[in-house]
Amino acid sequence: MSDLLTPEQAGTARFWFEDYAVGQAFRSHGRTITDADIRTYLGATGTDHPNHTDEEYCRAHPLLEGVCAPGVLVLGIVDGFIADTVTRYMSSSMNYGHDRIRYLRPVYVRDTLHAEIRVAACTVRDDTWGVVTVEATARNQRDEPVLFDSHLLIVQRRP
Repeated sequence: MSDLLTPEQAGTARFWFEDYAVGQAFRSHGRTITDADIRTYLGATGTDHPNHTDEEYCRAHPLLEGVCAPGVLVLGIVDGFIADTVTRYMSSSMNYGHDRIRYLRPVYVRDTLHAEIRVAACTVRDDTWGVVTVEATARNQRDEPVLFDSHLLIVQRRP
């Protein structure tokens, strides 16, 4: 695999734990956040904080410019970026969890995000599985970081 591998470059390839190395880098596609994304998330979760629903409340908030996307929604989008850019090309794999998540800036409707993803660690777990830790930084259209996620993936080792 090469730096900044795109889905088009990977094609139908399948990669094993041994194919990953610390420092490999990938870039996801972009995705624009919509009001419908936020409203769907709020409806599904029952979240009703005014940071995500009340424009006037947000204008008076010292850290917000307007209604913003819930951080966990943004994390879910980044998880999708990781799936589309990295895990879709892995041999058998599973999400193992997150070691660290940081919400760095608010994300607003019409912000277009992408993720820069880097392999941070590769740890053998046993004869069958390894753990690949990727660090994903989501950036908006101004290239400002909005979210950081240290994400662990259990990946099958080459037989």
